[in-house]
Amino acid sequence: MKRLFGVLLAGVLVMGLSGCQAEQQEPQELQASSGVYSLYEGYVAVDGDKLLVDDFEFVDLADLYWIRTLDLTVEDMPNGYYIHDVSDELLTFTLDESTRYNFYDTGNLFVDIDDDKRYTTTDPAEFIEKFDADGDGVFGDIPFEIQVLEDGRVLSISEIYVN
Repeated sequence: MKRLFGVLLAGVLVMGLSGCQAEQQEPQELQASSGVYSLYEGYVAVDGDKLLVDDFEFVDLADLYWIRTLDLTVEDMPNGYYIHDVSDELLTFTLDESTRYNFYDTGNLFVDIDDDKRYTTTDPAEFIEKFDADGDGVFGDIPFEIQVLEDGRVLSISEIYVN
């Protein structure tokens, strides 16, 4: 009896496990659905469908290691933070139709005067209109947070509003 029960249980387990296999997804679909991304902070420029990022790290008053390593003083951090340029190299990522652009529309270009100033769009023209005053593709000293998938596609670009 025990043997029969063991054989039945093994059969049920084998059949159950073989029926639970997920459909094979393309690597790009799997990555997008899993939400795996890298996070960067930096200054940006746009060149067609390419996003160029000069990455940096914010060092705040709680980052004692970096304050000591960089020999920073309170005078170096008048607003409570210091921007440490990590590298001289630019990182290059790809913008596509699903990239989200998040920023504060304090000038009311896209929101009404009484509306919330946080604005999100997937239209790169609106993003460029807001930040590229002289049309050269370089957005100056405005910091952004960039979420990038492993394949280099940009999920979102968010303005970091600093004082």
